Amino acid sequence: MVKLIILRGLPGSGKTTWAKQYVAAQSTGHPWTIVSLDDLRLMFAGTWENRDRILASKRRKEFTQLVVKTSRHTIADLLDAGWNVIADAQHAQPEFASELALLAVKHHAVWETKDFDQPLETLLERNAQRTGGAYVDPEYIRSQYERCHANMFQPVSLPNPNGNLLERMQADPDVRVNAVAGETDLFACNFTRDAFAGGRWTHRTLNARGLFLDHTGRVIMRGFEKFFAVDEKGETSRENVLNHNAYPVRVESKENGFLGLVGAADKPGEFRFFSKSGATDYSKLVEHFFPKEPAVREGLWNILHDNNVTALFEAIVPDSDRHIIHYDEPELCFIHLVRNQEKFQIADQQVQERFAEIGGFHRPSAYVCNSREELEHAIDQAFNSEREGVVLYFNDGWMVKVKSNRYRRIKSLRPMLQRALLRGKPVQGDARKVLDYANRHGIDLTWQPQGFSRDVDMTKVGLILDALDSAEQVSNEKKGA
Repeated sequence: MVKLIILRGLPGSGKTTWAKQYVAAQSTGHPWTIVSLDDLRLMFAGTWENRDRILASKRRKEFTQLVVKTSRHTIADLLDAGWNVIADAQHAQPEFASELALLAVKHHAVWETKDFDQPLETLLERNAQRTGGAYVDPEYIRSQYERCHANMFQPVSLPNPNGNLLERMQADPDVRVNAVAGETDLFACNFTRDAFAGGRWTHRTLNARGLFLDHTGRVIMRGFEKFFAVDEKGETSRENVLNHNAYPVRVESKENGFLGLVGAADKPGEFRFFSKSGATDYSKLVEHFFPKEPAVREGLWNILHDNNVTALFEAIVPDSDRHIIHYDEPELCFIHLVRNQEKFQIADQQVQERFAEIGGFHRPSAYVCNSREELEHAIDQAFNSEREGVVLYFNDGWMVKVKSNRYRRIKSLRPMLQRALLRGKPVQGDARKVLDYANRHGIDLTWQPQGFSRDVDMTKVGLILDALDSAEQVSNEKKGA
């Protein structure tokens, strides 16, 4: 069985020297290799000088994330190929070693930690003897020692994959679990970026998004489980959706904002306001536009508390969170109440209607399809809509999104326009046409949201695309005439 040795120690503690000596002494069994974050940084940067420039720049965080991500993939591939691995890095926070231990378990390897605990004076003395790129700023060593030394050598304890819901989420390498800021016993779950990019959709990753648990695994609040659009996956192909014989199908319009979650806090009349990640700048916007009248808040709290549900809103805040679809005014559009339980389930319609009535909330427009023909017509209407699209709620609980062609086309331009407008990179195709139109008409396609970093104004992008399409249509009609 292959093995992963996780080194832990600050710069100058002797990790790399030990790793090289250990590998040199191994002559039998599975081959050994060293995956070093320092070596990966140098490989990416090319020179020590360039590495230091990058680490001193605004892209330091991005660079570090790329290095760590590469190391994780490399370790996984080596273990799968039958190589023993030494992970050579500080691993100054206990969770870093835990992540690697989970990685080893996932790839059927045994693991152990090898600790290099040296006094600060020894670290500084050894570092002073280093030359070139190996030398580390002594202040960095001092700050790392002060911040991390007390906890970095704690035993690694892995969550129980058969334990309560929180432990199961923590044990899944494709799920990210973080403590919620401002809470003493609440954890936010979500699937990882790698799980999303790799399409690793399991019951756990689908269920993790916007799931809030306490230490016992009890669901305190939750959002929608992850679900997909028509033709996004094989199981949601147009034909499969039309053949899913679970009528009636409720067709709800999809507004173009961000998801806000509201739950009843423990104290009567108080609420928790979250986005999918927990307490964030976005969740503050949800709180800002939530009803303020005491009697209304009391009624809303009672429904959330007594029914043990979370209220899900589409938060539309044009001044701070501008999307593709244009809105004149901010609004909280109430979508659904969902039960605070592991299995996703929408609450009874009567309770939802009462909640909307008390809060005076707008709800998405909706209608019902009772046949394949009606459903096919609804899907075609959504594809050709000027809005974002619709959500299909089948009678057996299955949910599928339908995104309009216009929405998908505009959204596809965002990464390219961000490259061009925020990073000065060249672009082609529709993105180039949009930029040229904006330049000709003196339109600034960037904007500064209140409290957020500068971004591309996708609402303007959509309007420009509409204008370009209209001009092209007129031109084609003239040619035809």
